[in-house]
Amino acid sequence: MYCLFNIDKGKNGFAESRRSIDKHGHQGTIHELVSPGISLGYYNIQSVQAGQVIINNQKPFIQCSYTISGIKNYTINNGQQLAAFSGQDYNYLFLNNQEVTLNWQPNEKLEIYELGISPELFLQYLPEQHPFYNVFQESLQQNIATPMSRFNLPLSRNFCDILRQMTHCPLEGRYKELYVKSKTLELLAFQLEHYEQVTSGNQRASDHKNTLKKEDVERMHHAQHIVINNLDSPCSLIDLAHQVGTNEAYLKKHFKQVFGNTVFGYLQNVKMNKAKEMLTDGKTVAEVADYMGYKYSVHFTRAFKKYFGYPPKEDKR
Repeated sequence: MYCLFNIDKGKNGFAESRRSIDKHGHQGTIHELVSPGISLGYYNIQSVQAGQVIINNQKPFIQCSYTISGIKNYTINNGQQLAAFSGQDYNYLFLNNQEVTLNWQPNEKLEIYELGISPELFLQYLPEQHPFYNVFQESLQQNIATPMSRFNLPLSRNFCDILRQMTHCPLEGRYKELYVKSKTLELLAFQLEHYEQVTSGNQRASDHKNTLKKEDVERMHHAQHIVINNLDSPCSLIDLAHQVGTNEAYLKKHFKQVFGNTVFGYLQNVKMNKAKEMLTDGKTVAEVADYMGYKYSVHFTRAFKKYFGYPPKEDKR
């Protein structure tokens, strides 16, 4: 698939589109919003075949790339890898005016948000003291596509909530445009502060991750993929460790180093955020509980309330 992208597409005002796809081994939904200096896309795709989208960027921009579930990567210059993502992580990418290719593997369940921000808008709110500032200015001047962060960051519940609020806004027209801009700035504020906190520590997740061998990191990403794709019937820690070629002790230690959370904690994050998404999209509490592998809806309701602080029925209002 080939498409053109221009961050200035929304310069004349707010626009929104929704569509379904069912062709060439890919099924799913696409929801896109554009407004001056901002472009947000939500993509929920299930693929039998490998997927590839070649995007011809007309102007440089910042892309905040969020992966709820699935594994994807971006390549440039005839296959050179720009960035790779897996479930529950994100990064900022500076994309110049050239082609970039989004790739994913067969039998992938991909749920992602892509938030594009114009350089002018981004610079307006990026403090000169922020670690991103020099990286961004250098990339802009040299016109080189690059990840803004050397490592992907964990996708928090708060960030997911803000993204969903943007795609489920009840307002229309200029008020929806105002809402989307305000939520974009809210997301930027939280994320820029979060990145400063991560990079200010000497022994944060990135440092731990870099101490692992490449094959250990790959094992943990394999474990992550197994966790994400078996939400309704999660395997034990011992089984998971055996599936990725390690033991339980190493799995516990290395998984937390790579993803900043225990296997169980990570599983809960993915399950609860997926449950919230399904409820918002109109699924019943019973349907979601069954999908998540709960025998009784009351057990799911209890777990959901403990995680979010309110019962699941409130997400259906």
